[in-house]
Amino acid sequence: MLRSIKYALLAMILVAPLSQAATPNRVAVVNSQMALLESAAAKQYAKVSEQQFGEQINKLKGLESQYETLNDKLKKEGPMMSEAERAKLQMEMRRKKEDWEYQARQLQVEKNESDQKELAKLQPQLEEAIQAVAKSEGYDVVIERAAARFVKPENDVTRKVIDKLNRLTAKQK
Repeated sequence: MLRSIKYALLAMILVAPLSQAATPNRVAVVNSQMALLESAAAKQYAKVSEQQFGEQINKLKGLESQYETLNDKLKKEGPMMSEAERAKLQMEMRRKKEDWEYQARQLQVEKNESDQKELAKLQPQLEEAIQAVAKSEGYDVVIERAAARFVKPENDVTRKVIDKLNRLTAKQK
């Protein structure tokens, strides 16, 4: 009798971990970059950014247009110009190009800094949205979409995260 109780206990101890292993973890994936970029807050920021940097962009377009005009002039009239006139025109073109490159780099740096600040503001809300969706949908693990080779569409929670992120950012306004 005692022996059969020992075997029963031993069998329960050995089988207990198997019953936990039989319930698989629910895994979801999220494309964080897509969730950030397609959120209402990011789209609003894009409009503000366009206004903020619009003047600089127009200035760059103007420089590019001036350069193209000079280049066309060189192509059309270059063979008929004196060496000094051609050299002067080429120097002016070089200056326009250098000015354009400098201003384009400067604009890129400013825009990147502004973009990074905005994304940094949204990052905690994105994490909160991911946690909320995972909890409400009963997922045990949420991984980045890029880390998975294959995902069933029903396990991709990106759209739900975007919706939750939009609700979170709307509350804060």
